[in-house]
Amino acid sequence: MFEYIYDIRYCDYKDFDTVKTSTLLDAIQEVAIRNSEKNGYGVENLRQMNRAWLLQGINVCIKKPASTHSELQVHTAIKSLKGVLSERGTIIKQNDEVVAKSIANWCLLDTEKMRLARIPKEMTEAYEHCDFQDEFFTYIRPEVLADAPEKYKIRVSNKELDTNKHLNNQKGAELLMDALPFEFELRNIKIHYPNPAYLGEELSVCVKEIENGYYVHLMKQDGTVCVVGTFEK
Repeated sequence: MFEYIYDIRYCDYKDFDTVKTSTLLDAIQEVAIRNSEKNGYGVENLRQMNRAWLLQGINVCIKKPASTHSELQVHTAIKSLKGVLSERGTIIKQNDEVVAKSIANWCLLDTEKMRLARIPKEMTEAYEHCDFQDEFFTYIRPEVLADAPEKYKIRVSNKELDTNKHLNNQKGAELLMDALPFEFELRNIKIHYPNPAYLGEELSVCVKEIENGYYVHLMKQDGTVCVVGTFEK
């Protein structure tokens, strides 16, 4: 598996001893980019091919809170590359003890035609594969709960955009988690990205308490849902 060392920064601190959950999502996104760069398919290479990876959704299982006192060892590999879809597994460790595991579904996007593109054979062969013999590594997509009430509104800002000029996956997840109580100790995260959001768009943050946690989604003013998430203890 590919390994990336994530150094804990002060901005990652939730308190003096534990890091924010968003830090784990940041590390998961970063290791995917670093792994692709190593295999010759970094952001710039993909741009020249008129291609980009588009995150469809991610599940994260947090085994224990990450500490502020030592680096994170982030390991990743591909579970499968088939058609337009890539399944990527990630394991985060700290002092060789598992902190979190994730499975993410990525699709290859044709940035000229703005539609999904088949993953070429040479790309499939460039990545290390792993079976991930763990029952958690089956992606489950959270369903939209249309009856979730609006809690407040936000507007997509410059700092939340990615290279595709729409709401970054990691930032979208952070916006969902901003709606959770600060002391909520979540253990299971399921996020789905059905539609993009763009600079300046006003989004309703809709929140509903569910069994063992919370449901949150971001919705445009026309009713289009952009990001959906469930967060459980």
